[in-house]
Amino acid sequence: MSRSSRLCALSRGLPFAFAPAFAALVADAEDLRYDAQVAWFHAGAIEMTLQEEASRYELSGAVTTSGATNRLFKWRGQFAATGRFVEGFPTTNAYFLLEDDGDKREVLLAFGDKTTILATDDEAEVLPAPPGSDLMSVIFLAPQCFAETTVHDGEDAYRIVPERSSERNLRQRSHYYSGPAKRCDYRFRYDDGSTRRVSIWVADTGEPRFPVRIQIRVPFLPDGILRLRVGDSGS
Repeated sequence: MSRSSRLCALSRGLPFAFAPAFAALVADAEDLRYDAQVAWFHAGAIEMTLQEEASRYELSGAVTTSGATNRLFKWRGQFAATGRFVEGFPTTNAYFLLEDDGDKREVLLAFGDKTTILATDDEAEVLPAPPGSDLMSVIFLAPQCFAETTVHDGEDAYRIVPERSSERNLRQRSHYYSGPAKRCDYRFRYDDGSTRRVSIWVADTGEPRFPVRIQIRVPFLPDGILRLRVGDSGS
């Protein structure tokens, strides 16, 4: 399915609050693909489309991950977010998530001061919207290395705490960026007291301006790694 077809299909399923904003995604959008790896094994991908206009941004895509990567991105499905850059930092206005594991379908919309959750055979649940910006916007659009901040997955909020930064010469396989990079190390602190350590590399050359490598460290499990494709778009 082409990018335009995917976006049109997604926009038809969006709540009314999202539909007008995402019509603009079909044209003049930027495609990003991150390949996921756990240990030596391919573990899916994150495919995103980004549209920016002045200080506004619109981000949508699909996540298909497994293994250690699911400890950070703990769902599979489609997502969308709209927001504004405030002093260069993404600030979410609305966040949409569609999960479908074959047996259960769940739709989540965080908009304004409420999060609405609709699940197969369940009544709608309305919760107070969590504070902060959504995780996808912060990880992929925020300037690295950012200060301590609150993020959310539409339902729950948690803290991202910076630990250190360093200059590195990143070497990766073909189709992925290799060269000067800044590495930013973070600790994700969840409400239940658990933590995850995440390292994000950005190219020091300024291009590409998105993270070129994300490494997720989960205790007792192999690391999950996401790499931005900068060569051909094949798998």
